[in-house]
Amino acid sequence: VAVNTVIQEEKEFLDHIIKSTNMKCLTAPSALDGECGFLAANLYAKSVFGEDALVNVSIEKQADGKLSGYIRIRSKTQGIALSLGDKITLKQKGGS
Repeated sequence: VAVNTVIQEEKEFLDHIIKSTNMKCLTAPSALDGECGFLAANLYAKSVFGEDALVNVSIEKQADGKLSGYIRIRSKTQGIALSLGDKITLKQKGGS
């Protein structure tokens, strides 16, 4: 899933994705501290059916202040990956 958002801060975008998808961040908070213009984090969730999903968020702040990057989703079943991808696509814009 390509990043397409109005949010301009890397950490704020990550927090928004975590909240929107109800996932847990596996990346240590100390690794996310600081301002360097890019961010990579791993998220994890288990569905009500016991399926695991792993999400890798890789974003970079461009010169114009916008965020770009990709969100990769991995799971054993295609269904959970597709539904999670749809949810992220809808929710990543920002706001509420």
